[in-house]
Amino acid sequence: MRLRLRLLVLLAITSSSALVAAEPSAPPASASATSEARERFQRGVALYREGSFDASLAEFRRAYELAPNYRILYNLAQVQVERHDAVAALSLFGQYLQQGGNEIDAERRAQVERDMQSLRGRMADLAIESNVAGAQLTIDGVESGTLPLAGPIQVNSGVRQITLAKPGYQSVSRSLTIAGAQPLKLTLTLHPLDARSAELAAAGAAATGAAATGAGKEPKPAEQSHGLSTPFWISALATGVFTGTAVTFGVVSLNRNQKLDDELNRYPTDPQAIDEARQSLKTSALLTDVFTGAAIVGAAATVYFALTSSSSSSEAPAKAARKDRLQLGASGSQLTLSGCF
Repeated sequence: MRLRLRLLVLLAITSSSALVAAEPSAPPASASATSEARERFQRGVALYREGSFDASLAEFRRAYELAPNYRILYNLAQVQVERHDAVAALSLFGQYLQQGGNEIDAERRAQVERDMQSLRGRMADLAIESNVAGAQLTIDGVESGTLPLAGPIQVNSGVRQITLAKPGYQSVSRSLTIAGAQPLKLTLTLHPLDARSAELAAAGAAATGAAATGAGKEPKPAEQSHGLSTPFWISALATGVFTGTAVTFGVVSLNRNQKLDDELNRYPTDPQAIDEARQSLKTSALLTDVFTGAAIVGAAATVYFALTSSSSSSEAPAKAARKDRLQLGASGSQLTLSGCF
């Protein structure tokens, strides 16, 4: 640690005066950019001394963006070593040697190559395959590519969280313990979304469509008193509530199923946590089934009330039309008039 710190401080002195010399392929930095780069470089060295490696990494990166110089890559690599990111450190050391070329003396180059050899023992090649193409791979929360990969990827040794996700499929996550210099192959299988979720979504769409159809067939304002009956609206409202509740518990069940899967793959395992996750999943699944059944019954009742109310409203109380008839007759010397009015 102390030797590395001396090297970093020494490099800070030389790089601070050399920041004005950008890489040949990069455009020359302006005076203000060079001044800011020098300040950020010195700030990065100070933060490194304090042990604030994340902040130091940010300052060195910004300094390199403002005034690219291969010497800063060495500092970036050293910070990544302290952050235990061997993959990033190895890549930065390689860039440092490539861009520095003949300007790096033989002793420094030999030291860097020894450091790189040591870093190779702290990582492994991981090959990941899946049954679904186009899935997004995430390692420890960082996007790492889209399957199928061109080949194995390098990952740091230790416990890594591997996640694979794609729209329309249940995401899968695995906690993997990786030893250095140990090639591994991992196969992750993605399954389509739960059929129960699809059924719930279809039931919700059917209920919404039924309500929209009923609204479209409402009678004219002058005849609203003869429209759909009150039981229909109560049944439709109850069906909507049951459907929404069933969908909610369906989503909760999916989340709890993922939690149970995570607990089963956690190392070391926690039996109590696994039992709690399994019991929570059973409860939410049972509630999902109950409310789904209630929603189906409610939908059937809604259709029944819609049919009965529409048929009754179309049958107006018809009265037989009576024809008025008048009859004129004679009775002796008198005229008589008879009939229905």
